[in-house]
Amino acid sequence: MEGTVGPHMVDSSLVVAVVLRFFHIMFGIAWIGAVMYGVGVMRRALGRMDVAARKETMKKLIPVVERYLPGSAAMTIIFGVALYLYMGSFNPANLVGTGWGLTLLTALVLALVAFALGMVFGIGSAKKILAHLNEEACSHGPEVGALQKRFNLTQFINLGFGFAIIALMVIATEVLTL
Repeated sequence: MEGTVGPHMVDSSLVVAVVLRFFHIMFGIAWIGAVMYGVGVMRRALGRMDVAARKETMKKLIPVVERYLPGSAAMTIIFGVALYLYMGSFNPANLVGTGWGLTLLTALVLALVAFALGMVFGIGSAKKILAHLNEEACSHGPEVGALQKRFNLTQFINLGFGFAIIALMVIATEVLTL
């Protein structure tokens, strides 16, 4: 019997919503948590290393960042869109005609902007930094410094977007209803 929840029966729509919410939250934690770790820990730790150690660390770290951040960001957005559509019953009146729907749509737009900024300025800068680090004798110190500043600024901006998105999620789930 669909819709009845007993000790041995679970509503399939509840399972779908829980699975979508779980993966959306898990990937969101991975994305924003990695950005927060980069801003709060890695930046400070790298600044305390000697130049040779920093170079070797960055050569190993950047390829991981280039895959991890875009992947976790994309999966956060994909599961978020699926959850938004599912919870809004694929009904435009729910999705854009309610405070709940508009709040989540705003969060989606912010997430897409953060993703685009991260890809263009963050990952783009990281790839250029790595290319310089892999040169036999890099004589582009000022250029690498500018790229590092751009990468760091992008991380700070994305962290701000992440906090705003989290605030909108809290508002949508705790204050607004369909």
